[in-house]
Amino acid sequence: MLNKHHLIYVGTEIMDRMLPSYPESLRRAFARNVLRNTLRLTRGENLLIETWSATFPWALGFDVEARILGARPLLWVKDEPSYWRGVSEGPASQLARMGSHELAALSASDAYVCLYGPEDALREEKLPRTAARRIESNNQEIMRVIQKHGIRTVRWDLGRTSALWARRYAVDLGTWRRELIDATMIDPSEMHRDGSRIADRLARGKEVTITHRNGTNLVLRLDHRRPKLDDGVIDEKAVKAGNMMVVVPTGVVSVTVDESYAEGTFASNQMGVLYVHGQEIPLSTGRWTFRRGALKSFVCSKGGPRVRRELDRLGNPQVRAGQLSIGLNPRISGIPLLFDQSRGTITLEMGRNAQMGGRSRGPHLVAYLDLTGGSLQIDEDPIVEHGKIVVRS
Repeated sequence: MLNKHHLIYVGTEIMDRMLPSYPESLRRAFARNVLRNTLRLTRGENLLIETWSATFPWALGFDVEARILGARPLLWVKDEPSYWRGVSEGPASQLARMGSHELAALSASDAYVCLYGPEDALREEKLPRTAARRIESNNQEIMRVIQKHGIRTVRWDLGRTSALWARRYAVDLGTWRRELIDATMIDPSEMHRDGSRIADRLARGKEVTITHRNGTNLVLRLDHRRPKLDDGVIDEKAVKAGNMMVVVPTGVVSVTVDESYAEGTFASNQMGVLYVHGQEIPLSTGRWTFRRGALKSFVCSKGGPRVRRELDRLGNPQVRAGQLSIGLNPRISGIPLLFDQSRGTITLEMGRNAQMGGRSRGPHLVAYLDLTGGSLQIDEDPIVEHGKIVVRS
């Protein structure tokens, strides 16, 4: 019979085959920064740590650092090989279903660290559409509990990195992993200062103009909606505003835009991403033209055909501009799905934005288009110039 020490050893060995070996001092420093500066964990609070086998040693760092703070950690481990055996051999109806005991543990937590998985994202991608919808529904249930109980939540995606996905997103795998660590450990004060100033302009402004020498010239309208600032801190103010969850590293300020107005062209020059029914599809650079608020035409080689197929399948509904964001993090340059948080990057989200407080509830398609080196003005007030944040106090 295996004792618990043997189980820990086996889990670590699994992790080493998936990820590089990182020194304990780094893992501890990382956990310490997230717990103290992002989650603001305090003595006596309950912390739930969810991890897959790939990130098990990182979870141990969170466990130790939480105990040093006087908090009460609970470690929830998912073994990847066992998970996939269950997927292939178990009833499909049970995939991704959370038990009442799991929901109870989450509901009773003050803070939650999710070291996201599974590592084999390609295998997950090939699951039937019904399974993908169950996973998406499960994630929505988790978010409902987090919002209902005000659980301060951090998600980190080191366990999702792989050589395959690095090739898909045209990034260096080592750089991707290094930035996931380094960009999470920065002092959030600069991001908070600039993000607050930009948020103030977005809340008061009326019109946004985005330009770039690559042909980008797009005009959007604001609607006096409340911007959201993700600066790496989940404090009492953030919780009161409903901002309980952050994917780290972070650093972005965003706002939903007037869905009825978008005129011009947005020429993305970084890899973007399309989400359809819980699946993520990389999008290459492309040109996206809007007329009277809706997407009129687009050219995008990688991912573009999939966009067209999905639109055809959905009956070619109107796809509207949904959200605008500006990146704040100076240490992000090659992180897939977080390109929008690289300092000075301008991102246009199109499609459904109701989940972000907007008014577009369909189609169930969301695309993120990223632009670096661009300029952005709000009512002729410069906010970003050629990729540099220049907002004034």
